Amino acid sequence: MALAVETAAAPQQAPRRMRAAAWWLAGGVAALLVASVALRVWHLGNLPGVNGDEAWSGVQAARLVQGEPIAWRTPSGNPVNVFFLLPLAALHWLFPPSFTLLRSVAVVSGLAALAANWLLCRKAYDERTALVSTIVLAVLPINVAYSRFAWDASQSLLATVLVLYLPLIHYRRTERRETWPVAAMIALAAAIVVHPTNVFAAPLVVVPIAYMRRQELVQACRRIRVAERTWSLLGLAAVATAGAYLVWFLLNHAAGRPGPQEPLLAFMQNYVRLFSGATVYTYLAGVDAAAGADAALAWLPLACNLVLAGFLVVAVAGLAARLHGASDWRDVCLLAGWFVMLAGFFIVAGPRAIAPHFERYGICLVAPGALVLARGIAYWVEAKRARWRVAAAVLLVAAWLFPVTFYLGYFAFIEGTGGCSHRAFRTAAVEPKQAAYEHVLQQRSGPARIVADDWWTYWPLAYLASMTDDVRVVCREPLPGVATETDQPPPGEDLETWYVTFAPTAGGGEAAAKLENRPVDVPRAVIDDYAGRPLLRVDGPEKSGGLP
Repeated sequence: MALAVETAAAPQQAPRRMRAAAWWLAGGVAALLVASVALRVWHLGNLPGVNGDEAWSGVQAARLVQGEPIAWRTPSGNPVNVFFLLPLAALHWLFPPSFTLLRSVAVVSGLAALAANWLLCRKAYDERTALVSTIVLAVLPINVAYSRFAWDASQSLLATVLVLYLPLIHYRRTERRETWPVAAMIALAAAIVVHPTNVFAAPLVVVPIAYMRRQELVQACRRIRVAERTWSLLGLAAVATAGAYLVWFLLNHAAGRPGPQEPLLAFMQNYVRLFSGATVYTYLAGVDAAAGADAALAWLPLACNLVLAGFLVVAVAGLAARLHGASDWRDVCLLAGWFVMLAGFFIVAGPRAIAPHFERYGICLVAPGALVLARGIAYWVEAKRARWRVAAAVLLVAAWLFPVTFYLGYFAFIEGTGGCSHRAFRTAAVEPKQAAYEHVLQQRSGPARIVADDWWTYWPLAYLASMTDDVRVVCREPLPGVATETDQPPPGEDLETWYVTFAPTAGGGEAAAKLENRPVDVPRAVIDDYAGRPLLRVDGPEKSGGLP
């Protein structure tokens, strides 16, 4: 009798274990997503230091709110991204300038990209693929880092997510089928407005539409006479060539590094680094440039590449198994569009465009690559497969390596060293440019003029002072459309003159050298980074005039 009771009870324990495992998996996924959100907002205003490109956008937003003329082209020559500028202006209509506010549009855009991916991927594929791809996008270090930057490219992920899914959804819906291609084209146009390099996402629209309407296209080509067909092909080739040349010119002009393209191997390596986080830790934190005791995390970029390699092996095996069976046209179109996109980017832009310091031009490559990765990984966690919960648990634990390494290679490293990358990214508990500006506000005895050293100090200070009437910021270095130190103040306006320069040890130039010769009784302050290294120097006040 006891044996019968135990036998009857055994089947009831299995569903309990399955439900418990499902709850553990759901909790792990939720915790992972919460961690990815926290990484996007933690110390948003000072990690890393605010650079001049970000603050330039803030100045334009503040001018727009005040009814002043703004620059409708970025310093690199691109049209202004109105999808970034207008929300930023709306925020400045409600709140005073701050570096946290400046970066908040990027945070919202990054989180909106995750929500859009979840909603659209469910329609294009299924919930499992939607969940895996959303997790991938949530934890990729490049996405976390660019959710913390007030750059146009910070919206490229959201823009390309829309471009990626709308054509695929088109052929899964029965109602209003003709409107989805139009929506995809509009999304592509909007993505190009966000950043011109998003034009490389065009194959994500063209390939699915061409594949699903291939018979109509063949019939249309047959109806065109040979002469008309030849002229049509020549016209398309001319447009494609002109577009490719335009993008190539913009990229080389922005990067300032024209020259022959580098080998395919370099492009593949940079693409892997873009996904693994090695690019982020090299460019923004400067892990590879650390020396001595600061080099404790020098192994991190290589380790991240190895972790990503493991995920790639799993994804490739899953994709191969998926395609070996009944091939899904969506996977065929996805892989074809992704491959054509990569090929076009390599031919036109080359590996430099996704190398550290220029990787923002390649953000458009992230969403399709993440979906390809997710389709392969999702194969192993489908319910029809044996032990899929075990596979899901292993992959979930491995996915935690990305936020952990981001914390180590980004937050912990920068807070320990102040940053070892570009001087604009070096920072402290209070962002150094903000600390310098607050020092001037506290110490001044009246209206003040701040003379900034260069691009990297001028725009952050000009942004902070953009809605302050009695503080004027000028630049010692000539910048287009910017008042310089030698410009005469309005008649009758007597201003205290303060100087904000990078310290000599932080790459300060001629202005820093001249300030070293000033009398010792002239007020001055030194702004250190997290590691106590001098970063900025604040000198003044003097009555209006130049450096000695």
